[in-house]
Amino acid sequence: MSTPQKPVASTQLLATAAPLNFRATSRDRSGSTLGVLIDASGAPQHLMIEAGGEEGTWMLSSALPTGHASFLLYESAANVLRGGNLSEDGSISFYGAQYTIEPSLDGNTRTAKVSGSV
Repeated sequence: MSTPQKPVASTQLLATAAPLNFRATSRDRSGSTLGVLIDASGAPQHLMIEAGGEEGTWMLSSALPTGHASFLLYESAANVLRGGNLSEDGSISFYGAQYTIEPSLDGNTRTAKVSGSV
């Protein structure tokens, strides 16, 4: 499966992410924290890209479907997902700035990072 360049977020993704907690699981090559979102029971919620739209849609799932890859989140991306609101242009509004969640690769690890402007 090839990774789309800029999958979009949805109101459903943000609503699902809002009550979740971030659990650090590793660090990237530069030492930044990577992790997963977990529910109240401690079960991880897999961040993945689902087909749909021109470049795919981010979604969370308690079970990883066959053929999908799970992404670790940078802590900043987790914060934007959990506390942001979807804007009309498809970006995520978080503390007065607009962000998007973008896929990236750190070695062999699929990651999701924030990109945006303040």
